[in-house]
Formats: sequence, C-alpha cells, structure tokens
Amino acid sequence: MARDKVVSPPLAVQALSAWFDQPAGGALLERQQAQVARALSCLFGYHLCQLSVCKDVNLTADSRIPHKFALGPTAQAGGREAGCVDLTRLPLASESVDVMVLHHALDYSATPHQLLAEAARATIPRGHILMVGFNPWSPVGAWHGVRRLIGGGPLWRHHQLRLARLLDWCTVLGLEPVSVEYGGFWPGASKKPGQVAESIGTAVRLPWGSYYVALVRKDVPGVIPIKPPWESGEVVGLKPLAGKLTGRQAPNRRYDLRRDSSPKPK
Repeated sequence: MARDKVVSPPLAVQALSAWFDQPAGGALLERQQAQVARALSCLFGYHLCQLSVCKDVNLTADSRIPHKFALGPTAQAGGREAGCVDLTRLPLASESVDVMVLHHALDYSATPHQLLAEAARATIPRGHILMVGFNPWSPVGAWHGVRRLIGGGPLWRHHQLRLARLLDWCTVLGLEPVSVEYGGFWPGASKKPGQVAESIGTAVRLPWGSYYVALVRKDVPGVIPIKPPWESGEVVGLKPLAGKLTGRQAPNRRYDLRRDSSPKPK
C-alpha cells in the first residue's frame, strides 16, 4: 500500500476503537488479550512498553514485570495515562525496555519498517517484541482489502503486512522468531461457534486467523574470549627450591620467585 493511502494515526485510533466496541470487534479483542497475556506470562524484566492504536486498551495488566507504561499516537491510545508519540520515532533510550508490545501499531504506521527498527533499538539485548497485527491471508483480511479498494472508511485503510514479510524484516534487524500464533478464526461475535473455531484452529495451527501474534527476541552474537598470545619459552628468574621432593609432593614443584642476586658480568 502506498504511504499516502494509510489513514492518519488519530483517525486510526478513533476507527479501530469504535470497531472494538462493536460485538464482533470486541470478541476479537478479547481473544487477543488472552493470547497476549499467555505470551507475556513467560517474559520477565524491569520495563514493559505497550504501543497500541486503540483507545483505553490494556494488554499488559497480567504481566509480572513491575514497570509497565503505554504509548500511542494519541493521548487516549493504550490507556488514560499513555504518552502521545509519533509512530515513526519512539522517545525511548536505546536498549532501555525489556519487552515491547506492538498492538496494530505496524498496521497503521506510515513507515512500519522504521517503527519496527525503532522498537528493536529500544529493546535490550535478549529482550522481546510482541507484535499483533491483522492477517491479510484470512477472511477478515480479504474483507478489509475489498473495503479498502471500494473506498471504505478509515478502519480499512491500513497496511496488509504478510507475516512472512514481517519476519524477514525481523531477520534483518537481528530479531529471532520465538513463537507465532493465529487467532480470530471465527469473525462473528457468537461465543460457542467462536470457541469451537478457536480450539480447532489453534490445535491444527491453521494460518488463516484474522490476526497473528508473533513473538521475537533481540539476539546478540556471542562473544568468544580470545586468549592472549603468550610466547612459549623459558621464564627467567625462576629457580627450583633446594630439597628432594618425593611421593605426592613431586608434581607440586614450587619455585623461588626471588630476584636472582648473582653478580652480572661487566
């Protein structure tokens, strides 16, 4: 999708929040919250950042990380106390966040690759990034594409990011995939059919869910210690102690480290 066809972040927050308030969108958000909570239960650290394009949504409440904060393109996105930021540049110090949650932020960012690079920059080595986005290879993704082509509202004007393409970006940025899950196999709001579809889709690992939840880790190449190039040769100034060493004392030879006091030739 061309950059100028992506809806502006404030309009995206308004449209996506309104859709999540509807029965079908609300059911989808509940499934996302359950999967995100399950993924965050295995992650630890000191600082957790949620970057969401949705008003008053908290996906990190069940995390055991002590310091949690939210960022968004508007002050309401991600919670009442969220900070307002640009989706192309994050006001975070490099390697300062243990876990980063991107909730549909890549979908509605004008430059999703740059936003992912910013998230990788702010994540500590061996830290994690959890990405939630719409899956274009799904019935909901196809419907979003049709609505966008026929001139739909702001909700449909977002990037159609394939998960394979997103993982390629992660590889370039040094992010190693840890787990990938799909959800939203039943687009309706009915609970019983939705639960059956979710159970079957999750068990069979079908790649046709309405959204994906991808967890990646920021890997740092291991450092191999290099031994100093000691030169082999006789050490000057070491003299064996006088005396006979027998039995178990033989291997434990000691040396007199005192400076040689013999007169030096003139």
